[in-house]
Amino acid sequence: MKTLKLVLEEDFSRKTKNELIEMLTALEKALSPSVYERISGISPSELKEVNKKEILEIIENFKKAYEPSWESALANLSADVMKMIFGQMAEDDKPFVIAGASDADFAAELGSIDFATIIGGPLDACVKAQSNASISTVSFINEVGFETDTTSGTKKLRMAEFMYKKNVPNPDFDSSQPVSTSNPKTIEQDAEIKVPFIALLNVPSFRIESCEVDFNVKLNSTYTKNVSSEFGISAGASGGIGPVKFKVDVSYKRSSSTGIKVEKEYSLAVKVRATNDEMPAGLEKVLGMLGSTN
Repeated sequence: MKTLKLVLEEDFSRKTKNELIEMLTALEKALSPSVYERISGISPSELKEVNKKEILEIIENFKKAYEPSWESALANLSADVMKMIFGQMAEDDKPFVIAGASDADFAAELGSIDFATIIGGPLDACVKAQSNASISTVSFINEVGFETDTTSGTKKLRMAEFMYKKNVPNPDFDSSQPVSTSNPKTIEQDAEIKVPFIALLNVPSFRIESCEVDFNVKLNSTYTKNVSSEFGISAGASGGIGPVKFKVDVSYKRSSSTGIKVEKEYSLAVKVRATNDEMPAGLEKVLGMLGSTN
C-alpha cells in the first residue's frame, strides 16, 4: 500500500513544475504550517517564483526529514488533497488529454475527400453537354439543310421555291396613247424565288451560359467524459514499550467513461443555365451567300 514515505522516495525529475507545486501545497495542508516552513524554508505561495531544481531540493529535504508520525496526518485529509499528494490529479486527466475531441483530424478528413470527382464531375458533364449540343446543331443542318440528288446520289442544298405574280413595266406600252386595258402601263408576270430551306428555320444552337457548383462539408465532433474517484483511508496506531508505530492504508478507486461522436454532412448543388445562342457568324455568312446566288 502506498504511503507518504514511498511518495517522497519517488523520482520527481520527470514531473512538471506545476505538479511539484501541487504536491508541496497539499503536503503543507497535511503537515502543520510550522513543520512545513521549518523544512522547506519557503511558503507555498512563493513556489512559483523558484525554479524546478530548487523545488526538487525542497522535496529532498522533506525526504530526509521524514517522520513516521506524518502518516497519521493523512487520515484527516480530503480526497482532493490526497490525490494531489499521490499524484493522481494529473493522472486522471491524462487519458482525456490523449483522447480529447480536439484529436479529431478534420484536416485529414477534408484531405480524403475526392474534390476532383465531386467538383470536376459536374463541370465535365457541362463540357460534354456543350459538345453534344454542337453535334446536334451540325446534324440538324446536315439533315434539314441538304438533300440527296436522286440522279447523282450526291448531296445538294435543299431549296424552297416560291411562285408569285408581280407587276412589271409593259414593254409594248405606247406613251403617245392613253393608258387603257389594251395599252396598260404595267402587266402581270409570273415570278419565282428560291431560298435555302434552312434559312427559313431557326437553327438550334444551345450554349451553356453558366455552371455553379456548391459543395458544403460540415464536420462536428462531440466529446464527453465522466470521472468518479474515491479515496479510502484507514489509520491506526499501536504501541507498548518503545516507539509508537503508525499504520496508514490508502486505497484509490477511479471509474471513468468517455464518448466521442463525429458527425459528417455533405451536400452538393449544381446550377446550370443554358440559352439558345445566336447563329454563328460563319453560318450566317454562308446562308447569306447561298441566298444571294439564287
